[in-house]
Amino acid sequence: MPLSSITKHRAKQCTAKSKRTGLPCKNPAAYECRACRMHGARKAESIKRGEQHPNFVHGNRTLEAQAEQSATSRRLQQIEDAMHLLGMTTAKRSRGRKANGYCKINLVNEVKKVLEDC
Repeated sequence: MPLSSITKHRAKQCTAKSKRTGLPCKNPAAYECRACRMHGARKAESIKRGEQHPNFVHGNRTLEAQAEQSATSRRLQQIEDAMHLLGMTTAKRSRGRKANGYCKINLVNEVKKVLEDC
Protein backbone atom coordinates (compact mmCIF):
# COMPACT_ATOMS: atom_id res chain seq x y z
CA MET A 1 0.00 0.00 0.00
CA PRO A 2 1.49 3.38 -0.98
CA LEU A 3 2.23 6.04 1.60
CA SER A 4 -0.34 8.70 2.32
CA SER A 5 1.75 11.45 0.72
CA ILE A 6 1.37 9.71 -2.65
CA THR A 7 -2.39 9.32 -2.48
CA LYS A 8 -3.32 12.57 -0.68
CA HIS A 9 -0.82 15.03 -2.11
CA ARG A 10 -0.23 13.44 -5.51
CA ALA A 11 3.48 13.02 -4.92
CA LYS A 12 5.35 11.09 -7.60
CA GLN A 13 6.09 7.47 -6.79
CA CYS A 14 9.57 5.94 -7.02
CA THR A 15 10.09 4.18 -10.37
CA ALA A 16 12.49 1.53 -9.01
CA LYS A 17 11.38 -2.11 -9.01
CA SER A 18 12.34 -4.99 -6.76
CA LYS A 19 14.55 -7.67 -8.32
CA ARG A 20 12.97 -10.34 -6.18
CA THR A 21 9.26 -9.62 -6.57
CA GLY A 22 9.16 -7.32 -9.60
CA LEU A 23 6.85 -4.94 -7.73
CA PRO A 24 7.46 -1.18 -7.80
CA CYS A 25 8.87 0.65 -4.78
CA LYS A 26 6.08 2.24 -2.75
CA ASN A 27 8.03 5.22 -1.44
CA PRO A 28 7.50 8.75 -2.76
CA ALA A 29 10.12 10.00 -5.21
CA ALA A 30 12.49 12.72 -4.03
CA TYR A 31 11.79 16.29 -5.18
CA GLU A 32 12.36 16.62 -8.96
CA CYS A 33 13.74 13.07 -9.16
CA ARG A 34 12.42 9.76 -10.46
CA ALA A 35 13.58 7.64 -7.52
CA CYS A 36 13.30 7.74 -3.74
CA ARG A 37 16.23 8.44 -1.42
CA MET A 38 16.93 4.72 -1.04
CA HIS A 39 17.17 4.10 -4.78
CA GLY A 40 19.66 6.84 -5.66
CA ALA A 41 17.67 10.03 -6.01
CA ARG A 42 19.83 12.48 -7.97
CA LYS A 43 18.98 15.41 -10.18
CA ALA A 44 20.17 15.08 -13.75
CA GLU A 45 22.20 18.29 -13.60
CA SER A 46 24.12 17.08 -10.52
CA ILE A 47 25.43 13.95 -12.28
CA LYS A 48 29.00 14.59 -13.41
CA ARG A 49 30.03 13.38 -16.85
CA GLY A 50 33.30 13.10 -18.73
CA GLU A 51 36.42 14.64 -17.24
CA GLN A 52 34.47 16.11 -14.32
CA HIS A 53 33.52 12.62 -13.03
CA PRO A 54 35.81 11.41 -10.21
CA ASN A 55 36.28 7.99 -11.87
CA PHE A 56 37.38 9.47 -15.22
CA VAL A 57 40.61 7.83 -16.33
CA HIS A 58 41.53 8.60 -19.95
CA GLY A 59 38.47 9.18 -22.17
CA ASN A 60 39.33 6.52 -24.76
CA ARG A 61 36.01 4.75 -24.16
CA THR A 62 33.66 7.73 -24.29
CA LEU A 63 30.45 7.45 -26.33
CA GLU A 64 31.95 9.67 -29.02
CA ALA A 65 35.11 7.54 -29.25
CA GLN A 66 33.05 4.34 -29.42
CA ALA A 67 30.84 5.76 -32.19
CA GLU A 68 33.91 6.82 -34.19
CA GLN A 69 35.51 3.40 -33.75
CA SER A 70 32.29 1.68 -34.85
CA ALA A 71 32.05 3.88 -37.97
CA THR A 72 35.67 3.14 -38.90
CA SER A 73 35.16 -0.58 -38.36
CA ARG A 74 32.00 -0.51 -40.49
CA ARG A 75 33.87 1.21 -43.35
CA LEU A 76 36.71 -1.33 -43.20
CA GLN A 77 34.28 -4.26 -43.28
CA GLN A 78 32.48 -2.81 -46.29
CA ILE A 79 35.79 -2.24 -48.09
CA GLU A 80 36.68 -5.88 -47.36
CA ASP A 81 33.33 -6.95 -48.89
CA ALA A 82 34.08 -4.83 -51.96
CA MET A 83 37.52 -6.41 -52.36
CA HIS A 84 36.03 -9.93 -52.24
CA LEU A 85 33.26 -8.99 -54.67
CA LEU A 86 35.72 -7.50 -57.18
CA GLY A 87 38.12 -10.45 -56.84
CA MET A 88 40.96 -8.35 -55.44
CA THR A 89 41.68 -10.83 -52.63
CA THR A 90 41.25 -14.49 -51.81
CA ALA A 91 42.04 -14.16 -48.12
CA LYS A 92 39.59 -15.28 -45.47
CA ARG A 93 37.12 -12.72 -44.25
CA SER A 94 37.74 -11.13 -40.89
CA ARG A 95 36.16 -12.82 -37.91
CA GLY A 96 34.08 -11.43 -35.11
CA ARG A 97 31.06 -9.29 -34.53
CA LYS A 98 30.15 -6.76 -37.21
CA ALA A 99 29.86 -3.05 -36.41
CA ASN A 100 26.55 -1.27 -35.84
CA GLY A 101 24.91 -0.28 -39.12
CA TYR A 102 26.92 -2.77 -41.17
CA CYS A 103 25.18 -4.18 -44.25
CA LYS A 104 26.84 -6.71 -46.51
CA ILE A 105 27.75 -5.59 -50.03
CA ASN A 106 26.48 -7.95 -52.74
CA LEU A 107 26.36 -5.78 -55.87
CA VAL A 108 28.93 -3.74 -57.80
CA ASN A 109 26.65 -0.67 -57.60
CA GLU A 110 26.91 -0.83 -53.81
CA VAL A 111 30.72 -0.82 -54.12
CA LYS A 112 30.54 2.57 -55.85
CA LYS A 113 28.51 4.00 -52.96
CA VAL A 114 31.05 2.73 -50.41
CA LEU A 115 33.95 4.23 -52.36
CA GLU A 116 32.16 7.58 -52.61
CA ASP A 117 31.65 7.66 -48.82
CA CYS A 118 35.35 7.09 -48.18
